[in-house]
This record gives sequence, C-alpha cells and structure tokens, in this order.
Amino acid sequence: MNEVPNTIAMQHVEIANKLSRRLIQLRAARTLWHKDMNQFMDHILRVNDDGLSYDVFPWIIGRVRKGEKSSQPVSMGACQEFMPVVLRFLHSDRDEHLHIALVMVQSLLERFWEQLLQMSRNHLTNCQSGNLESLYMVLVTTVERVKVLCSCRNEVVSKEATAAYKLLQQL
Repeated sequence: MNEVPNTIAMQHVEIANKLSRRLIQLRAARTLWHKDMNQFMDHILRVNDDGLSYDVFPWIIGRVRKGEKSSQPVSMGACQEFMPVVLRFLHSDRDEHLHIALVMVQSLLERFWEQLLQMSRNHLTNCQSGNLESLYMVLVTTVERVKVLCSCRNEVVSKEATAAYKLLQQL
C-alpha cells in the first residue's frame, strides 16, 4: 500500500529536478542571449534539450523577424546552425513543436526571401555565401514534410504549414 505514495513521491522529485535543470539552462541561455548570439546558439545546440529549445524558439523568431532592426540581429549562419533543431521539431509528434518549427520556417523564408529567391533562380550558381546555400538546401528539403503537415488534424499547425508551403513552392 505504501508503494503508490512512494512511487508518486519519487516521480515528483524527478520532475522537480528536471524542471530545476531546465530553469538553470534557460537562465544561462538568457544571459548569453543578451551578450553574444554565437555563444547563445552554441549553448542551445550543446545542451540539445527540446524543452530548452522550445522555450527559446520565440526569442529567435522575434529577432529573425526584426532582421537588421534588432539590436543583435540573427545572422544567416546562426539560423543555418539552428536548422537541425527546426528539422527535429518538424518531425515531432507534438503539435506545439510542429507549430513553432513552422513559424520558424516561415520567418526564415520571409527574412531571407530575396536571397533565397535569387538562389533559386540562379539554380545554385554564382553563390557567394555558403550559409545561404546551406540554408536554401535545408529549407528545400522541408517541402515534403511541410506539405504533409498541411493536412494535420490540428488547425493551427495546418494553417502554418499551408502558409509555409505556399512560400516554399515558390523557391
């Protein structure tokens, strides 16, 4: 009879420890966010925690959308480095991961639209930026997955996927 309360107590301690570690990582990320974008991205990628990545996605999306108007704009290289996380979230079975990844894809397409479109029209010739080529290639590889997500049962995910897919089709 004491097994159930003991199991619940152990699970409570385990969850509290996980949340505590996540808070520490989030605080470290916030400190780096205000100091240096490269160190911030290195931290997020090194920690490799989907919870932490999910927490900071809105920060990154906000700076991507602000572009050069941001006090610390996110470079194309930093965006390209973050793409493995975006791809992992695009293949998640969690709707909130799918949604935030699709918003990121849309934000990247909108921010770098002219360069990506130029790359598309030049068929990858005369590329002067390895980051542009890498980002372009990764975004193009998302087309089929985004197309599948257009018919997702979650209306918010489906709507974001449809918007992203319409942009991706133009590349």
